[in-house]
Amino acid sequence: MRKRMAALTLALCLGLSGCALKKEEENASLLGRAAELGEELVLLTVDGREVPAWRYLYWLAFTCDQIREKYKDSGLTLDWETPVPGGTLADYAKDQALANTALYATVENWAARYGCVLSEAEREALAKTWAEQSEARGGEEAYLRELADLGLDRLRAEELTEVGMLYAKLYNLCLTEGSELSGLLDQVDSLTVDRILISAGEDREAAREKAAEVFSRLNGAEDPAAAFPALAAEGDDGAGPRTLLPGDGTLPQALEEAAKALEEGQYSGILESEEGFSILRRLASEGGTLAGEAFDSLLQEAAEGALVQTAPAYDGLDAAAFDKALTELREEGE
Repeated sequence: MRKRMAALTLALCLGLSGCALKKEEENASLLGRAAELGEELVLLTVDGREVPAWRYLYWLAFTCDQIREKYKDSGLTLDWETPVPGGTLADYAKDQALANTALYATVENWAARYGCVLSEAEREALAKTWAEQSEARGGEEAYLRELADLGLDRLRAEELTEVGMLYAKLYNLCLTEGSELSGLLDQVDSLTVDRILISAGEDREAAREKAAEVFSRLNGAEDPAAAFPALAAEGDDGAGPRTLLPGDGTLPQALEEAAKALEEGQYSGILESEEGFSILRRLASEGGTLAGEAFDSLLQEAAEGALVQTAPAYDGLDAAAFDKALTELREEGE
C-alpha cells in the first residue's frame, strides 16, 4: 500500500486479555482458531473503515490455498521462507491478503460515498441465490459445511457477496450519463497499440537479426500501416491490437513508456526487452471498449493509495504458522 502505516491506536486494539479471546473461542471458525485471534476484533482500518479480523484471515487463507495449489501443480515443495521480492513467500501472502482486504473495503467506502445501497429486490435476489447454491451443493447443511472449511458461515458469505453487488452498482453508476461517477472513466489514460514481436528464444542474436529484417520490410512497404498487422501476425505476439491501462503489466514498463511517446498511427523502432525484440504501433483509442478494465484500474489505484492502519496483532501474525494450523484444523474436521 502506498500509504500503509502501522497504527499507534485503533478504535479496538487487539492487545486484549486471554479472557476476552476465550469468550469467542466457542463460536470461532477455523480462521480465528488458526490465527489465535478474536474474529470480530478490528484488525485494521482502510481509510477509516474498520475491518474485522475474519475478513483479513479469509483472504489470507484464500491466498495461502492458491499458493499451495500452484506449488502442488508444479511438483515443488512449499517453503514459506522462500525469498521473493520484498521478503519471503509468507510476507507475500500477508501483503496479498492485505491488498484484497483493502480492495473490498474500498468498494464499501466508494458505495457509502456515492450512495450505493442494495435495494429490497436485490436483497431478495441474494436470498434466492443462497437457495440455488445450497441446492446445487446437496442442501443447505452440505453448503454450510463447505463454507465452514473456508471459515465462513451464511452471514459472512453473504456479506462478501454484497460487496460484489455494490461493485456492480458502482460500475453501472459510472456508465450512467449525468451521474456523480459518469466522468470517472475519462480520467484513465489508456492507449491502444499493436505489436510485432520476435521472441529472443535460445539464440538472441539470431532474433535480433530477424527483427532487423522485419523492420526493413516494414519501412520498405508501400503502405506500412497496412503491412504492420500482417507482419505482427507472422511474429510471436498473437494478441493483436490491445488497449493498455497505466501499469497493468500487459507490456514491460519500458515498452509501455515507448508506446506513450508515439503519435497515433506512428510506429517505433526496434525495442529490446527480456522476451525479445518489439516494434510497436500506436492506434486510435477505441473509447468505451474497456470500460470495465478502466473502472477496475481506478478502483485498484484507490485501494493501493488508501490509508491502511493495522493493529499490533497484524504485525505479529505469521502466515506460515497460520497456514499450518489451518491445514491441521481442516484435516481434523474431515
